[in-house]
Amino acid sequence: MRHFVFHLALALVFATGAAAADPDGARLYAERCSGCHGDDGKGDGPAAAALMPRPRNLRDAGFWQGRTLEQIRGVVAKGKPGTMMPPFAGTLSDAEMDTVARWVLHFDPARTDPK
Repeated sequence: MRHFVFHLALALVFATGAAAADPDGARLYAERCSGCHGDDGKGDGPAAAALMPRPRNLRDAGFWQGRTLEQIRGVVAKGKPGTMMPPFAGTLSDAEMDTVARWVLHFDPARTDPK
């Protein structure tokens, strides 16, 4: 039992570590993005099944090839034509769009993979 509790506590530390490091980014993502992209960024939020095309899987390493923070920020601001990704310019402040774009970076497997 002690072994299980230790591993559960360790998992909670890793799961919440990023949120603790950027609580505003975590909050904005949860409020504005997770409904489509899912809590873990896998494109499997509650609304995802009804959307065509499906929301982007932000955990896909291929998506991150050559992707920059500025590009992510641009999609947050302007949306993504041909998808249900809405523009957040005018809804979120510039600072909030910067914050959520930086938060999305933590889904990049190259940034989170300890290898």
